[in-house]
Amino acid sequence: MKQFLPIFLACLLALWSPQLSAQSPSQVPPALVDAVQRFSLGEYKEAASIFGAIHRKEPDNDAVCYYLSLCYLAEYKLSRSQELMEKAVQLDPSNRAYHYRLAQIYMMGKQAEKAVREYEAVLALRPKDRALTEELSDAYLEAGRYPEYYAIARDFMRDEQIEEAGKAKYLNGVCKQLDRSGAKAMRPYLDSLYLDFDAAHPDSPIPMQEWCQVLGWLGDLEGLDACLDKVFPRFPTDTTLNSLALSVKFIRKDYKGAEKYLRREMDRHKDDKQKLLADYSLLGEIYQRAGQKNKCAETYEKALRIDPDCIPVLNNYAYFLVEENRNLKRALQMSEKTILAEPDNPTFLDTYGWILYRLGRLEEARAQFNHAKLYGGNDNAVILDHFATVLYDLGEYRLAFSYWEKAVAKNTEGEVEGLEEKIAAKKAALQNGKK
Repeated sequence: MKQFLPIFLACLLALWSPQLSAQSPSQVPPALVDAVQRFSLGEYKEAASIFGAIHRKEPDNDAVCYYLSLCYLAEYKLSRSQELMEKAVQLDPSNRAYHYRLAQIYMMGKQAEKAVREYEAVLALRPKDRALTEELSDAYLEAGRYPEYYAIARDFMRDEQIEEAGKAKYLNGVCKQLDRSGAKAMRPYLDSLYLDFDAAHPDSPIPMQEWCQVLGWLGDLEGLDACLDKVFPRFPTDTTLNSLALSVKFIRKDYKGAEKYLRREMDRHKDDKQKLLADYSLLGEIYQRAGQKNKCAETYEKALRIDPDCIPVLNNYAYFLVEENRNLKRALQMSEKTILAEPDNPTFLDTYGWILYRLGRLEEARAQFNHAKLYGGNDNAVILDHFATVLYDLGEYRLAFSYWEKAVAKNTEGEVEGLEEKIAAKKAALQNGKK
């Protein structure tokens, strides 16, 4: 096998260096053969040492510049690698491989505009290379040249020969590459791409599933709601779209709409006890938020008849009762069960602590909130508000207002309604000598 290696390596070198192609294998300098062999084996430091020695003697050997650049690239010495690859391109502008590698180096160095120039140079020589076209589209995207990017991506989305899963994966990658701010800037093109995707596969729910999830990721709940209302009649039995519709209706406080989609989930889950219990728990919360108190209690009672020890239902029901300030003894019993099952769950600790507070057991309540803080409670506006309320009633006003300030900072989604007004009222009461 060894006797053929010099011939193979000489042929490899000839791909990059016209002057070498005219030489017979025996005329190829042994140092070059050794360097390429080491490079092919992944011995980049050793190869770089040999190529470096040759480069000092032959600074205008484009093949040596190319390989030495790749050696530096393998060692993450991007600046030196770029310098040498640029020289290789300068020495032999017709070499596709040089342009291609330089484009990749530019992309690694976040120099997308320069990468575009090199990719376009290679593509001019290989106009039907699909993989290369996709790399160029990535460079356009990175450079913020959205019209050029869209022109390439549109053809990909419209190609009916490409499966939906491949297109979905591609578009997911695009969104990750852009991040939210970039995706918002490119929004008109994203809209069109997903519509092209949908048009190419009108009988598949996948394009609209993906688009709806992107709209949610972008925070465009209004657009997501409208899209779901429009697309759901096309795929009325699609579980993914139904779950998305349920979520967005709930978040947007359209509780009637949320109940409609949840009922569909419940029809599918009627033979699955655990899923049905989760549905009942959510339905109870929907009724609670909608102010339908009797329906809320009835829903939780139905769930407990299926499983009296269902922890999520016990917690939600207990929290409903304490918010209504009724039947606190039963609420406490239910909440105690959840704490025994999951003693470090901050949501359950919050419910338990809040019941203790309503029962006037302030020090015990304080201990539960301190515990909840250790397991994520410091990031929850509701828990911070409850803790501050307990501290206030204990007379620890400075500490109470400190936690209310934290609650305000975490209340970005408005989980605690009227929080700032409540704090202002507490401050005013103290100034007036009232508690």
